[in-house]
Amino acid sequence: MGLNKLNERGISLFGEYLRKGAVGPAPTQLLHDPATSESVSSKIEPPTDIGIFSDRYVFGNRLNSLLSDLDSSDIANDKGLWSALALLWFESLCPPKPSGSRNLKAEYLYILSSDYRHYYRHLVRSPWQLVRDHAQNAKFLLIAPRNNKYPLAIHGEILEQFGGRQQVLASQEIIRAANNLYFDPTTNRPRKGAAGSGKGSARRFGMVFRQFDLTYDPACMPPDTLKELLPSEFDRWKTA
Repeated sequence: MGLNKLNERGISLFGEYLRKGAVGPAPTQLLHDPATSESVSSKIEPPTDIGIFSDRYVFGNRLNSLLSDLDSSDIANDKGLWSALALLWFESLCPPKPSGSRNLKAEYLYILSSDYRHYYRHLVRSPWQLVRDHAQNAKFLLIAPRNNKYPLAIHGEILEQFGGRQQVLASQEIIRAANNLYFDPTTNRPRKGAAGSGKGSARRFGMVFRQFDLTYDPACMPPDTLKELLPSEFDRWKTA
């Protein structure tokens, strides 16, 4: 059949399901109905591995592999595609509780928004884009500090702090420097305290780089140079 995306009617019906509380199984039939979907590419087989991934970095790699034959610039803002993939993996993005209810979050986490304040929060598009742009240096943004049964459902505090600053999130040099600071390769998780609001945390990193923009061009500076510029509150992270 090839990979399908939702058309306007399909997006509307998915949104209606969400607004009614996402009661019952996700309406995945929308992905196959000609009245609610259209083909993305007949060459791409619809994924069958719709179970739980170990973390969002692994998920991002899977998405890049799945969509590798498509032009990334063409699909980056394709609302129908990303909403369709969120519907496909909805049981992992918004799993039901034993009672049957779901911890449903904002609609823009599942249906791609054009609002710059929200689109980076989409639970499928974000891991795809971050792995595409930063490869292994995206780990600190996509892997949660603690184990979770449903890792795809978590947007993450560190990503939230970086996502609102698009110049930071788009810079390979800045993200490489931040990953060196905050990701622990021995535990394969962000270092303890990285997601907090204390000295040298990810929240402070974004604030400091906002100040750097006044006198430097951090997006073009090597990671080691960037780390040297960081104030003393980051010393514990530099030597970790």
